[in-house]
Amino acid sequence: MATDKSKSFKITSLLSQKHICNFIAKKWIIGRKDEEGKNVSLTSYGNQCDLVTSTISKITSDEGYNIPVNTLIKILRKEEMTLSQFFIECEKEYNRLP
Repeated sequence: MATDKSKSFKITSLLSQKHICNFIAKKWIIGRKDEEGKNVSLTSYGNQCDLVTSTISKITSDEGYNIPVNTLIKILRKEEMTLSQFFIECEKEYNRLP
């Protein structure tokens, strides 16, 4: 049986994943426009990152997604951001990641 401490850790971890996904979605996916001012589809963004549409869809979902580091790195490579800079900005945005 799980202790209260282990339950708390698991909930915090899930919230952190949700924050990471929400940050990515808001910063780079939702409302993204191309050079002509047209909305960029999830499929198009996924192709630009070498990811499948279902992965991008999971990231943009309200529930968030347990995003693998490899997926995060593909997005950051496309967006030309380092992993450390990403976490600094994400932490500033939510001011509560562990």
